[in-house]
Amino acid sequence: MDLSNIKAVVFDLEGTLLDRKKSRDKFIEEQYERFHDYLVSIQLADFKNKFIELDDDEDHDKPELYKAIIKDFHVDRLTWKDLFHDFEMHFYRYVFPYYDTLYTLERLTKNDYLTGVIVNGKSKIKQYRLHALGIEHVINYMSTSQTVGYRKPHPKIFENILEKLDTKPEETIYVGDDPLNDVAPARAMGMVSVWFKEEDADIEPLPEEVDYTISTLEELLTILPIGQKGN
Repeated sequence: MDLSNIKAVVFDLEGTLLDRKKSRDKFIEEQYERFHDYLVSIQLADFKNKFIELDDDEDHDKPELYKAIIKDFHVDRLTWKDLFHDFEMHFYRYVFPYYDTLYTLERLTKNDYLTGVIVNGKSKIKQYRLHALGIEHVINYMSTSQTVGYRKPHPKIFENILEKLDTKPEETIYVGDDPLNDVAPARAMGMVSVWFKEEDADIEPLPEEVDYTISTLEELLTILPIGQKGN
């Protein structure tokens, strides 16, 4: 595939630029320790497994998640609001990039590619995560479901990033880890779709939905004609 016409590279955030597993695991472990006196009858592994089982990676689901934890483990002297308040107070600190996130974005920027992010969730929280990841300065625009009024995989949120970056679908690469919310809708829009495949991926996109598969972000630099554009 000739990618010499590509002008922009757009990314999903959690699980693509942000190491979701490391960030979430570290938060769960330390939240458990903060409330250990109230959770003495629960093993850390059980607490972590239940959290991951209930979590859908969206901030709005956390009250229901904690209600289920309190109920399923029969926790007393502690309410779901206590755990949720702790989440709101501390989760922002647990933001870890992949080892090559900043390097890849800086190389793309240096070679004159526009960069964008499409994400479901609250704009303020997602903007902070870009800041905490240390990549805010190499992202040209972020489209959030809160701003656009539509969530991935709705076409409107993909249309928004194209409008803001002023690129056509065929001039834009989209990189994401979710076959249903990222890869398939991007390909349907006419973008070049890149699947960021995690080791434990349980579903895969259909062959006709994905143009490239990568397991590290810096692999993008071998797909794009970086050598022809500069350093």
